[in-house]
Amino acid sequence: MLDAVSLTSPLLWGGVAIVVVLFVWLVKVHRGLNMHKTHARQQKRALEKEVEKCNKQLLEVRSVLVGLGQKVSEQEEIIVHLTERIIELENVDNDGRLYTRANKMVRLGADINELIEECELPKAEAELMLSLQKKIAGKEKVPPLHKDRAQPQRRPASQYPPQKRPR
Repeated sequence: MLDAVSLTSPLLWGGVAIVVVLFVWLVKVHRGLNMHKTHARQQKRALEKEVEKCNKQLLEVRSVLVGLGQKVSEQEEIIVHLTERIIELENVDNDGRLYTRANKMVRLGADINELIEECELPKAEAELMLSLQKKIAGKEKVPPLHKDRAQPQRRPASQYPPQKRPR
C-alpha cells in the first residue's frame, strides 16, 4: 500500500498541507480562546473587586442611615415635647389674656367693679390698672422718682466745722 502512494505524490503533499494548515488554525483558535479566557478572568476579578467595594459602601450607608434614623427619632421626640409644652404655655397664659382684656376695658372707660367682675382681678390690681391708665393718658400727674436733685440743699456755714488754714 505504501507503494501505491509514493512520497512524491501530490495527493500526499496536499493532504499534509491541509493537516498543517488545520493544525496552525487550531493553534491560533486555541490561543485566541486562551486570550479571551484570560481577559474574561481579569474582568471577573475586576468586577468582584467592584462588587466588594460596593458592598463596603452599602454597609457604610446602612450605618449612616441607622444613625440618621436615631437622630430623626430623637428630633421627633423633641418636637412632640415642645408641642406639648407650647400647648401647656398657651393654656397657662390665661392671666396675660385677662390683663390684656382688662387693659382694653380700662381704655374703653370701665370702672373698678367691671374690672373685678369681668377679669377676675383683685381690687388692688384693678385700682392700679386704672391709676396707670390715667397717668398714661395724662389725667393724673406722675410724681417724680426723687426729690429735686438740681437744687441740693445747702447747710448754713455755722454747721460746718472750722477749717484750719495753712501758714
